[in-house]
Amino acid sequence: MNVGIIGLGNLGAAVGNMIAANGYAVMGWEYNPAVASEINEQHTNSRFLPGISIHPNLRATTDLSTVLLNSQVIFISIPSAFIKSTLQSYQGQLNPQMMIVNLAKGIDRESGLTSFQIISQLFPQNPRVMLSGPSIANEFAHHMPTVVVIAGKQINDLLLVSHLLENDYFRTRFSDDEIGVELGGILKNIYAIGLGLLDGKQITSINFRAVYLTLAMEEITHIGVCMGAKIETFLYLSGIGDLLATSLSQHSHNRRMGELLAQGLTLPQIEKEMGVAPEGFNTLKSMLYLAEKLHVAMPLAKGLWDVIYGKYSAEKFITSFIRDFVE
Repeated sequence: MNVGIIGLGNLGAAVGNMIAANGYAVMGWEYNPAVASEINEQHTNSRFLPGISIHPNLRATTDLSTVLLNSQVIFISIPSAFIKSTLQSYQGQLNPQMMIVNLAKGIDRESGLTSFQIISQLFPQNPRVMLSGPSIANEFAHHMPTVVVIAGKQINDLLLVSHLLENDYFRTRFSDDEIGVELGGILKNIYAIGLGLLDGKQITSINFRAVYLTLAMEEITHIGVCMGAKIETFLYLSGIGDLLATSLSQHSHNRRMGELLAQGLTLPQIEKEMGVAPEGFNTLKSMLYLAEKLHVAMPLAKGLWDVIYGKYSAEKFITSFIRDFVE
C-alpha cells in the first residue's frame, strides 16, 4: 500500500516515519526543498524532527501531484491556513477510493469551517478520517507510548488507518464524532497559551494549574457541544487528554507563546521569535467570533486575547482569573 503525507513538518514527519518503519512505502510532500533533500539524502529532518533517523521507506518530494495522485491513503499535516490553497486545485482529480486522514487542527477565519470540514467540502467523494489526541510528535518519534483517537463513520475506514499506525508503542481508539475529536485538538491550543502565561510568571502552584485546566475544559466543552460535538468526546483522549498533553509539554509551540507573552513580548516580536504564530493564536479569533454568534461565554479565551493585544498585562489576567473565575 502506498501512503502519502502532505507536509513533513514535526507531526507529519513523525507520523510518516512511523508508518514507514511499520513496513509501508511512504511518499511525503514538503514545500521546503531543503527539507525534502535532507530526508532523501541524509535520512534526517534536522529542522522539524532533530535527533531522529528517517526510515528509508520514507521518501520526500516537492511535487504535490506525485503524492496526491499515487497514494491509496494520504495524511494531511500542513498548517490549517494553507489547506484550501494547497489542495483546492485537485478537486475532482483524486481517486475516489483514496482515504484522507486529517491531522491538521484549525478553523478558517472567513468561513468558520474546521480543517476537516474544508477537506470534506473539497473531496466529498473520498472516505475521510479525523485523527487527534495527546500525541506530541517528539515523544512518539522516540517510541514513547502514545494513544490517539481516530474518528469516522465507517468502521472499515478506521480499521485501515489503525493498521497503518499501530505498533508496540502507538495505539488508536475509535470514535464516530469527527467534529468533537477535531475540536478537542483545535481548542486545547488556545488554553495551552494560557498555561504558558502562568509558567512564564512562575505560577507553579498545582492547585492553580488544576483550576485553570478544569475551567479551560469547561469552556472547550461548552463551545464544542454548541458546534455539534458529543460531550463525552471531550472527557476522553481527544479532549482532556490532548489539553493536558499540549499544555504541559515543553515542546508545545502554543505554551511557548504564552511564556513569551509573560516576558512582555508583543505579537510582532513573538512572530519574529517563533517564525510563525502557533495554531492556538490563529484559532483564538475565529473561536471568539463563533462564541459570540452562538451566545457562549469564553472568558478565559477572551482574557488571553486581551493579553495578546496589550489590553491586559499578564499580571492582570492572572489576578482577574483569581478574582472573577475562581469564585
